[in-house]
Amino acid sequence: MIKLIKSTVLFSSLLFIFCVNSIYPHPAWGIVVDSHKQVYFSDLETIYKIDSQGKLTIFRAGESGRHVHDLAIDAEDNIYGLDNTYNPQTQKFPRSIWKMSPKGEFSFIVPMTNNLPLGMSIWRDSDGNTYSVEPYNNEKKEAKIIKRTPDGKTSLFAGGKYGYLDGQKDKAEFGVITDMAFGKDNAIYLTNDDKIRKIDNTGTVTTIFRAAVPTKNRQNPETSSRLFGLDVDKQNNIFVADFDNSRLLKISSDGTVSTILNSEKDWTPIGVAASGDEVYVLEGRPFSSAQHTGNRVLKISADGKSTVIANLEDANKTGNLSNTNNNSLLKTNNLVSTGKFAYDKSQLILLSIIGAIIAGFAAFFVLVKKKY
Repeated sequence: MIKLIKSTVLFSSLLFIFCVNSIYPHPAWGIVVDSHKQVYFSDLETIYKIDSQGKLTIFRAGESGRHVHDLAIDAEDNIYGLDNTYNPQTQKFPRSIWKMSPKGEFSFIVPMTNNLPLGMSIWRDSDGNTYSVEPYNNEKKEAKIIKRTPDGKTSLFAGGKYGYLDGQKDKAEFGVITDMAFGKDNAIYLTNDDKIRKIDNTGTVTTIFRAAVPTKNRQNPETSSRLFGLDVDKQNNIFVADFDNSRLLKISSDGTVSTILNSEKDWTPIGVAASGDEVYVLEGRPFSSAQHTGNRVLKISADGKSTVIANLEDANKTGNLSNTNNNSLLKTNNLVSTGKFAYDKSQLILLSIIGAIIAGFAAFFVLVKKKY
């Protein structure tokens, strides 16, 4: 009986810790800006648009269970995204790659499939080559970046074993790769766990920055990635969202590191897009926050002043957002997809607390009974 009580208390405590640390475990960091200063960003399932007059609308309505973590944009202002889903019956992760024109015309580049073609992704360089991270699984045995040319030829660009090691092509090792951007020096820059790595056009991998472990309020030490979205401007300056430290970093082309934004309490950067002299930051709730009902977007002007230009938490309360296209392939998620996710976790937290209380009372009664 005593062993059962101890096990129940331990299980309830672990469940509570898990729920607290998992309220917002896989945020969306996708944000892009077109040639007309219109901003597109993901809130995990729904893609939103902020037009040049500051009006916020739904650009691509979300479908429950289809997660869009990242976005990309080309020179013609077409938006690209990757749908991530999970099929519990087959225990597989079907994915698709889609494209939307500035007018909202939707099409699949690759329809939903369990196995995307090698090298196919939303990450594409100025020559039209795309790059994917293979294999797409959690086995943590390999992490290879595969390059695919526009005519379909594939080759290893860099990477091999799962780990952390700089080096040439297959000698280099990567951990979890979150985001990728292309510099004006024809190099690839990517966020890899707590590091920014650079891959030059010969496939040589170097580490140019590594984030410090937060000294306080560290809620989730097992997080797979502490740096999320990044972008590179025309001067080859790198901007990266340091999620755990609630700041936006700038790594200048000369290697100087500076903080250009410290987020307000209970907000933290997850994505970033550079456009001319301005920087647009996608913020979400940190792991320590008890609720998440929508991301928000900040604009940092050339003088360093930051302004909130869209806040989904406020918009969701009023419910006055409109859909800019009528694509029948997609279902509206009523603007509360991630909020619903947080609510479900709240229920689990409540249940775990109740379980711990029940276990505590049971232990108390057993001890009283033994005493008397």
